[in-house]
Amino acid sequence: MRLALFVSGVLCFGVMASGADAHAFLVRSDPAVGSVATKPAMLRLEFSEAIELGFSGVDFTRSSGGAVALNEFRFADNGHKVLVADLPMLAPGTYRVKWRVVSVDTHRTEGEFSFTVRQ
Repeated sequence: MRLALFVSGVLCFGVMASGADAHAFLVRSDPAVGSVATKPAMLRLEFSEAIELGFSGVDFTRSSGGAVALNEFRFADNGHKVLVADLPMLAPGTYRVKWRVVSVDTHRTEGEFSFTVRQ
């Protein structure tokens, strides 16, 4: 009996611990990582976990280093995993997206990628 209770307790702890260790990672983006896009109108970032918008952010720059102003990011889904922002008309060139997010379980992750805009 004690062994069964011990095993049940270990299993419950393992399930709770695995859920508590979740981190929000970038699953996909539009424009896609490393892609060549024609006149993208929106930046869409989809994460593996729900995120806290107030503690998250995105830096969007030209490859030359100049910052590009974006409208505020907003959630595109009810699960709070997809962020979107309208893009201004982008000149041809390479752009870098540097993101940092805090998941709802307070874990912080960050990353970056680039894509190219052609005429």
